[in-house]
Amino acid sequence: MTTESRASGTTLGTDERARRVFAVLTAAARIADPRDPLGQEARRVLPDTTGLSAASVELGLRRHLETQVGAADLERLLSRAGSAPRVHVLLSANVFVGAVRAVALAVAAAPAVFVRASRREAVMPHLLRRALVEAGEPLFELVDELTPSPGDEMHVYGRDETVAALKASCSPGVRVRAHGAGFGIVLLNGAGAADPAVAASVSWDVVAFDQRGCLSPRIVVVEGADRTAAHFASTLAKELDLRNRAVPRGHRSEDERQAGTLYLRTLQAVGQAEVGSSFVVGFERARRAILLPPPGRHVHVVSAYASEHLDKLLRPWASGVTSVGYANRTADRSSLAKTLRILTPGARWSPVGSMQTPPLDGPVDLRGVL
Repeated sequence: MTTESRASGTTLGTDERARRVFAVLTAAARIADPRDPLGQEARRVLPDTTGLSAASVELGLRRHLETQVGAADLERLLSRAGSAPRVHVLLSANVFVGAVRAVALAVAAAPAVFVRASRREAVMPHLLRRALVEAGEPLFELVDELTPSPGDEMHVYGRDETVAALKASCSPGVRVRAHGAGFGIVLLNGAGAADPAVAASVSWDVVAFDQRGCLSPRIVVVEGADRTAAHFASTLAKELDLRNRAVPRGHRSEDERQAGTLYLRTLQAVGQAEVGSSFVVGFERARRAILLPPPGRHVHVVSAYASEHLDKLLRPWASGVTSVGYANRTADRSSLAKTLRILTPGARWSPVGSMQTPPLDGPVDLRGVL
């Protein structure tokens, strides 16, 4: 990470907000390093607290944990972070590496930051805090309760019900920045759907964090005939089986298991399913609506033959879409892509295989930001 780059018209080494962000990323790099005591502790403890397999934790630390940022992305992050006297952060447990981006945004916005970790996963914020304290940079405090005052900001990550409850409980004058539940969509044309390498890339986006993140793709829309979509579903299932050998799915809660069972039973009634030991790939000849699958490595594949058809399929789910994956620029410029951009104006667009590694240019959920 260089301090010679330019951001917001100032040298990063002399910009206090940028300096705080770099301190957080330097601390995160210790956790990412398997040779560092903090990195070793993360790998030892996180499988139990997250429910992910050890291989999934390693994948998250090695591939998805932010440890650096380019000048242009940092400039966007600082712009989107804004400014406040104090920021209070409620973290989610769904994606353990999300604590780093959340804290980086908070310290970019304010010199005083208070973080409440999720009761289900508190390892990452505690490790991050320890790394910062050891570096002489205690940039945030871990607290049991968040008590924002008028003029402060509250950054909320979690379920929509949690967001609504906290918004209702905050005092007037507290600005709430909410990042609720969401999911990703993959849009493929016929060429992309026929390419096994594309299916392999999509599978890596699916297995990350066992599909619990708001960027995780859960729907694949294939432009063209049903047989093209069905072929892609079969290919994706084979790739997910390969991924599971290297990155096994972890523990699922009872709610997650029940949701997965219901999805599979529904598919067996209205469509067809490719079922593996750790995944379900559904295919449905949908004409009016899409069946949204639950997290836990469940992917629903449908075909769309025109923009009007895509609009009918996705409009009920459009507000929840945070990311769109594509395989080539041709698909990105298609009429279906234009319709999808209108339906989901705040979604991130990324090549498949990189949907879960967005640039550090703001929150991963850009709904309400763009």
